[in-house]
Amino acid sequence: MTGYQIQYSTSSSFKNSKTTTVKGYSNVSKVLSKLTKGKKYYVRIRTFYRTGSGTIYYSAWTSKKAVTVKK
Repeated sequence: MTGYQIQYSTSSSFKNSKTTTVKGYSNVSKVLSKLTKGKKYYVRIRTFYRTGSGTIYYSAWTSKKAVTVKK
């Protein structure tokens, strides 16, 4: 199994962050719901894959990106 994780938070240090997992690489976008309009969020992503024996390997987190919710 392969995929990626998206971590987001209102804190630049990612305290009290939330993480969502997207399985597979055919999904190249993800809509995050329940975000507050006009609020700034910090987002970072990492990939993962699971071997046949069940071991999960994670990449390093990307650098954080600040985004503001428009809708």
